[in-house]
Amino acid sequence: MAEESPGGPKRRRIIHWNPEAGKEQARRGPAWPRVIAWTLGGAFALLLAAGLVIRGLKLFLGPEVFAPAPVAAVGSPSIAEASSAFISQAKAEQAFELVSKALKELRRVPADHPSQLEQLITMERLFTQGETLLRSRDFGRAFAVFEALNPEIESFTRNVKAKGEARQGYDSILLRIKELELARSLAPGALEAAFEAAGAGSKLLADGNFAGAKKQFDAGFAQLKRAEEALTAFVKARMFDGQRALAAGEKAAARQAFEQALAKSPGLEAALQGLKRAETSDRVHALLQQGAKLELQKQFKEAAEAYKQAFALDGFSAAAQEGQSRSARLEKETRFASAKAAADEAIQARDWNRAIAELQNALKVTPQNTEVQAQLKTARANAHQEAVQKALAKAFDYEKAYQWSEAREAYSETLKLDADHAEAKEGYTRVGTVIRALLQYQKYIEAAEQLANRSDFQGAIRRFNEAMAVKPSYLVNSDRVQQLHAQLMEQNKPVEVTFKSDGSTWVQITNFKAPQKFDSEVMRILPGDYEVIGRRKGYRDINLLLQVRAGTPPPLVTVICNVPSDQK
Repeated sequence: MAEESPGGPKRRRIIHWNPEAGKEQARRGPAWPRVIAWTLGGAFALLLAAGLVIRGLKLFLGPEVFAPAPVAAVGSPSIAEASSAFISQAKAEQAFELVSKALKELRRVPADHPSQLEQLITMERLFTQGETLLRSRDFGRAFAVFEALNPEIESFTRNVKAKGEARQGYDSILLRIKELELARSLAPGALEAAFEAAGAGSKLLADGNFAGAKKQFDAGFAQLKRAEEALTAFVKARMFDGQRALAAGEKAAARQAFEQALAKSPGLEAALQGLKRAETSDRVHALLQQGAKLELQKQFKEAAEAYKQAFALDGFSAAAQEGQSRSARLEKETRFASAKAAADEAIQARDWNRAIAELQNALKVTPQNTEVQAQLKTARANAHQEAVQKALAKAFDYEKAYQWSEAREAYSETLKLDADHAEAKEGYTRVGTVIRALLQYQKYIEAAEQLANRSDFQGAIRRFNEAMAVKPSYLVNSDRVQQLHAQLMEQNKPVEVTFKSDGSTWVQITNFKAPQKFDSEVMRILPGDYEVIGRRKGYRDINLLLQVRAGTPPPLVTVICNVPSDQK
């Protein structure tokens, strides 16, 4: 501790080394109070520990663990009394559990009103009393307390619900009075009565009489209901007047009715639409009258157009919409009847193509008409069968006239209509065979002419014979073919030709005679062009062209190789 020196002009601070010096005397005192305090504290701690242990044993082993053991003696409880005691305990514990859960839920509800708080305190006090009796094993009285709590809990729950509904009703009734202000003149006294009920309910709500407050609010809402019904009836009547005026084409009356409706129900969509429709109601009415007149004259297409124009002016006109739909339907029915009658007439005349066209027109109007669908199917089948028969008959006619290309086209047309037609298949094959034979015949004739022109008469004769082999039996040879035939017959006779040689030269006639030596020989040779070759060793070969023709004197052919091969 610091001290100041009393003398001298200077003051010095002295700091002791032991800051606790001076406190020892204060701390020292008699020891017996502390001993007594520690003794009492230890005893209390032991009692608390013992209580906790006993409580734990009762929870885990049951409350009967410390009960005295029963002894067989006079005056012990009977079996019936023990059963009754057990039942009472079970009922008391069950009631405790139920009440405990109910109070746990109620404690979560804010008790923001003195009456509710007082009721909640009363219930808590009773619950504590019952819990104490249950712990002291006075199960009968504990059960009675818990049973008495149930009505209190139910009353508190109803009160809480009534409070919420009453508060909500107070807020809603004031808002609803403001919303129905337009109905004040239509339901005299209703809004005033509702306002008075709202005031009375507010007072009862503040006093904690929530059920009474809700009753007052309900009475106020009943008055507001009367005002609302009056307002609804007025607006409905004005809307009805407006719609009736629209239907009659009364433009001014319609406008007035819809404006009155809007005055009591601002922003009403139907009334706004009615005002808009009123602007064209006179023209719409005229078009509707025109459409009705055209309908009476059975000019349904024109009537539908008039109704369509009316609907374009007033898209909410049910009469215009219905008229257009009705006229369009009648127009379709008329078109269907006309097409159906024409189709029936064509079927009677077996004019299948016209019948098909008219039936298709009928189906354009009513695509799902099963009767017309069946008739169209039959007409198409008949038309197909008739087309097949016509094409086949045409093919037969062409075949009889030996017009093979035309017949083949007709058979092909038949097979396009009916790919499995047996006669058409046979005819197409037969005609094709004839056409191929004719083509082969022409080819052989042309080849024979070319060979004859080249003086290859034997080759020409072979080709001519092949042509005759494939020629159809009905075909008559043309003059050109007959001339060729005569020429070939003439040149098919052998001609005697004399050959002279020296006996040393090998003489060969190409495609007619093999090489041989002779001095002179006469050979019978068919007309044609031949190559004569003479060969002799050491001498030059000789090549001669021999032309043999029937009717022409044959030449003398000399074949002698006498020019040495080394001679220039």
